[in-house]
Amino acid sequence: MDEKVEINRRYEILDRDDDVLLFDNNTFTVGQFKEGISGVFERQFLVVGHYDDCQGKKIAQTLKPDLTKIVFNSIPFKMSEIQWKGDAVNCKLLKVGFGGWQEGTVRVQGRVVDGYFENDGLLKYNKPVIDICIEFCPDRPTEPISPLDDIRQSEAYKKLLEND
Repeated sequence: MDEKVEINRRYEILDRDDDVLLFDNNTFTVGQFKEGISGVFERQFLVVGHYDDCQGKKIAQTLKPDLTKIVFNSIPFKMSEIQWKGDAVNCKLLKVGFGGWQEGTVRVQGRVVDGYFENDGLLKYNKPVIDICIEFCPDRPTEPISPLDDIRQSEAYKKLLEND
């Protein structure tokens, strides 16, 4: 797709988990799609570790060691966030409460933030947060191209034109 055209497209965030996405022959609810993408992020960027909190072993997730920092000329730079933005992919969207499928494109953005949580206020454990954002842009806009289009379609405007 032409880069200038892509910049001018208006994407909306899909925040209803029960809306449906159709990719060729694969159908997902938005909730299932987010969950699947989140699972891919976990496998790609996180590693599972074990720690002992005096009450038994617990499982914790951390960023993979090779992603937590980069070293350039023996100078370490700690990384606290990973961001990923995917290219737009053709799909169809079926929104709950709206009639019919909308053709358009969907894009996915993901972010892994290296955060911490406290256990009993004494110890801090690493707990990365995965944030997935799914956006959709219809091929045909669902709103009028011009705010004047609504006025032009009104009965009062049509009567005014007939009187001229």
